[in-house]
Amino acid sequence: MYMFGLAMNGWEALLLTLSCVLVWATIIGGVRSVLQEAHSTSARAGTSPEEDLLFERFAHGEIGDDEYRYHREALRGTPHACEQPCR
Repeated sequence: MYMFGLAMNGWEALLLTLSCVLVWATIIGGVRSVLQEAHSTSARAGTSPEEDLLFERFAHGEIGDDEYRYHREALRGTPHACEQPCR
């Protein structure tokens, strides 16, 4: 097989093709991985999966504002406003 004036046998052509496919698969996989990570952390950075689920329930109207705040503060470990002493 002749490519651009270079003589290549079948094994060399196969190796060149496989290495090219491997390089492109690595590049595409890396870009996909970076984009997935950026998308998953940009939605609600710094929150736990439980807190994300609670937010989704609140956004869909399954729970009210008071219940959302109560459970969110319980997940974060901060006392609810009703439990704090008044000053």
